[in-house]
Amino acid sequence: MSLFFIAIFLLAAPIGIGYGLYIFSLADVRARNSMRDKQVPEPTFKPTLPAVAGLVLMLLYISLESYVIVPAGHIGIQVTFGTVNQETLGEGLHLVNPLSSVQNLDVRLVSAKLAGSAAGTKDLQQVHTDIVVNYRISGDRAAHIYKEFGLDLQDKVVMPFVNESFKAITAHYTSEELITKRDEVSAGIKQELSDKLGKYNIIVSDISLVNFGFSAEYQKAIEAKVIATQSKLQAEQDLARIEVEAKQTIAKAEGRAKAIQIETAAINSQGGQSYVQLKAIEKWSGNLPTTVAGGTIPFVNLK
Repeated sequence: MSLFFIAIFLLAAPIGIGYGLYIFSLADVRARNSMRDKQVPEPTFKPTLPAVAGLVLMLLYISLESYVIVPAGHIGIQVTFGTVNQETLGEGLHLVNPLSSVQNLDVRLVSAKLAGSAAGTKDLQQVHTDIVVNYRISGDRAAHIYKEFGLDLQDKVVMPFVNESFKAITAHYTSEELITKRDEVSAGIKQELSDKLGKYNIIVSDISLVNFGFSAEYQKAIEAKVIATQSKLQAEQDLARIEVEAKQTIAKAEGRAKAIQIETAAINSQGGQSYVQLKAIEKWSGNLPTTVAGGTIPFVNLK
C-alpha cells in the first residue's frame, strides 16, 4: 500500500503544482494586459483541482502510513530505510513513522514437519522418519531474530538443526533400541535440538517421530524375527496349558481313587453285605420282582 500511495503522490503532486503555476502565470499576464489606470494588480494564486487532489492524497498517505495494526500473536518490527528498530510493537494499533515499514513476526507456537529424514544407527542400519517439531520464538528477541534471519526462520534455522539433531542422537542407538527405547530417543533429540536453537532464542516445545521405519530388507528381517518370537511364546504358552490340564486330570483321578478307597473302607466297616442291602433299599422303587409262576421274590434276604 505504501508504494501505491507514493506513486500516486509523486505523479499527482508535480502535475497539480505545475498546473497551478501555469494558472498563476496566465492570470498575471491577463492582468497586465488589462491595466488601464497604471495600477498593477497584485498576483493571485487560484487553487486548482489537480493541486487540491495532490495535497489530499499526500495527507491521506501520511495519515494511513502513520498507523499500523499488529495482529494477535505477533510482534511488529519497524524497518526504516533498511535499519531494524530494536524497539518492537505489541499487539494492537500503533502510531509509527510513515516512512517505516512494519514486519509482523509470529511468536505463537508453530508446528513444522521435516519429511523423510534419514540417519544411520549404531549397528550401521539405515533409519528414516518424519519429524514434527513444535516451537516458538522469544518475543523479547524478535527484532534481533528478524535482523539475522528475516521471516524465513523455519527453512534457514529450524529444519537444518532438526535433521542434524536426529542424526546425532540415532547414531548412539542400535536399530532394536530405536524401537524399544523410542521415548528415550525422542527426549534425546528434543534436548539436542533445544540446545542448538536456544542460542538463537528459539524455544522447542515438543517433537514427534512419525512413520518411523528402516530399509525394506531390514524391515522384513525384523518382521520375521517378531513372528518367530511370537510363535515361540505361543508354543510355550500351549505347553504350559497342557501341563496344567494334565496335572488337573491327575489330581481329579487321584481324588476319585481316594474317594473310592474311602467309600470301600466305609462299606467294610459297616458290615459289608448289610450295607449293600441298605443301599439297594434306598434305590428301590417299591415293586417286588415276580417269578414265571407269578410269585414274588423277596427283595431282601430276611434270614
